[in-house]
Amino acid sequence: MSAWRIQKYICREIVAPMGIGLAVLTFVLLMGNLLKLTDLVINKGVPLREIATLFLHLLPSFLDIALGMAFLIGILVGFSRLSADHEIIAMKSAGISLAQLTLPVVAVALATSLALGMIALHAKPSSRKNFKDQVFRILQNRLGKGLEPMVFFHDLDGVVLYAQEVDNSGEMKGVFLYDNRDPSVKSVISAQTGRLFSDPGAMTFSLLLHNGALHNQKEQDQNSPYRLLNFVHYNLTLNFEDKKEVRDRRRNPKEMTLTEILSRPKLNRRMKIELHKRFALPCAPFLFVLLGVPLGIHSPRSGRMGGFSFSLVIFLSYYLFSSFFETLCLEEKTTPLFLIWTPNLLFLTAGIFLFHRAAKEKPLFPQPVHDAIGLLLRRVSNRSGGAS
Repeated sequence: MSAWRIQKYICREIVAPMGIGLAVLTFVLLMGNLLKLTDLVINKGVPLREIATLFLHLLPSFLDIALGMAFLIGILVGFSRLSADHEIIAMKSAGISLAQLTLPVVAVALATSLALGMIALHAKPSSRKNFKDQVFRILQNRLGKGLEPMVFFHDLDGVVLYAQEVDNSGEMKGVFLYDNRDPSVKSVISAQTGRLFSDPGAMTFSLLLHNGALHNQKEQDQNSPYRLLNFVHYNLTLNFEDKKEVRDRRRNPKEMTLTEILSRPKLNRRMKIELHKRFALPCAPFLFVLLGVPLGIHSPRSGRMGGFSFSLVIFLSYYLFSSFFETLCLEEKTTPLFLIWTPNLLFLTAGIFLFHRAAKEKPLFPQPVHDAIGLLLRRVSNRSGGAS
C-alpha cells in the first residue's frame, strides 16, 4: 500500500469520529437553550420560522468549542483505534515514519483552523449581535400585538404590566405597573393612560404614562420613608438588557467583527484582549496535533472511550487555562496582554516534548503514571459500557 493511500486511510479514520463528535457536541450545547426557545413557541406564540432564525444565530457561539473538541476527539479516537488494532506497528514496519503518519492530521488541522478563524473573526461576533437583535424584535412584536386588556404581561424582566383597556393603536387605559428590577426597592405605578415605545438602537422600551402616581419604599429598611409621587407625565425606560450592557453595546468587542475593531482610532483593553483571543483560538488545532497523535498511539488499551476521555481532559485543561488568563488580563491593568497566548505556549511545549518522545519510540510517561492513566481510562470505559 502506497504512502498516499495510507494517509487517505488515516484521514478517514480521523474525520469520521470528528463528524460524529461535532454533531453530538453541538446538539448537547444547544440543549441548554432548547427549553427557552421551546417556551417561546408554546407559551409566547412565537412562529417557528423566527425560532429557527434564533437557532442559526446561536450556532456560531457553540461551534468554536464543539469544532475544536471534535477535532481532538477525532485524532485520539482514530489513532487509539489504529494502535489498538496494531495498524500503527504495521505502518511503521512498512517504513512509514511518524511525521508521514501526521501529515493527514495536519491537513485536517489546517481546515479546522481556517474554520475556527472564520468563526472567531466574523461569524461569532455577528451572530451575537444578530441574536440580540432578533430577540428584541420578537419582544417588540409581542408588545405591539401581545398586550391584551385585563391580562398581566410578564415578558419584560422584573416588570409586570396591566391595562384595563388597550385599543388598536396601542393606547392603554387604567395602567398598573409593578417594578421589581431593583430587589431593594419595590415600586408600583398607576396611571390613567399610557403607551409603549421601542428604541432598537439603544435596545430599550419606553413607557410614557399620563396622570398617575408612583409609590415606592425600600424593601429591607422598614424605617425608610414611603414615597408618593403624583405626576402628569412620566417616562419610564425599560432596558431590554442589563444597564451596563446597554451603555456599552455600541463598543462591545464581543459583538464587533475584526474590521470594526481595527477601524477604531483607539482600542481599549477589552478590545485588545478580544483581538488576542480571536487569533489564539484558531491555533489550537495544531497544538492538538502535537498532543493527540502521540497520546493516541501510546495511550493505554482502553478503546474508543479512552480516546474520548483523553480529549475531554485535554480540551477542558486548555479551555480553563484560557479562561483563567483572560480573567487575569481583564482584572489586572498591569498584566501584559500577551499572557492570553500562555495556554498555547504551554500546550506547544508539552506537544513538542510528547511528539519527540513518540518519534524516538520512547514511553511518554513514567510507568507508574502510565499505569494510573490506563486504570482511570479503563474505569471510564467500563462505566460507559455498563450504562449503555
